[in-house]
Amino acid sequence: MDFSEIDYLLNLARLDISSEEKEKIAHDLAKILDYVNQLQQVNTEGLEPMDGGTFLENIWRADEINPQKVNLKQEGYFTVPPIFE
Repeated sequence: MDFSEIDYLLNLARLDISSEEKEKIAHDLAKILDYVNQLQQVNTEGLEPMDGGTFLENIWRADEINPQKVNLKQEGYFTVPPIFE
């Protein structure tokens, strides 16, 4: 990545940085782009895409109203005991 591209990005971001910082950014961006290029080379043919990173399923319990903890009669709203006093 050359400095004209970095200058363009800095202009878009409305940033003004020193030449030393530009060199560091150029180096870091080059490493990132090399890594992205490596990822593009991975053969993913035949693999199904994942939508959440895992195959875990939701294990939440069903909602149940516990009449001892909930008062349903206060102006039509649910009320619960306070957590903090």
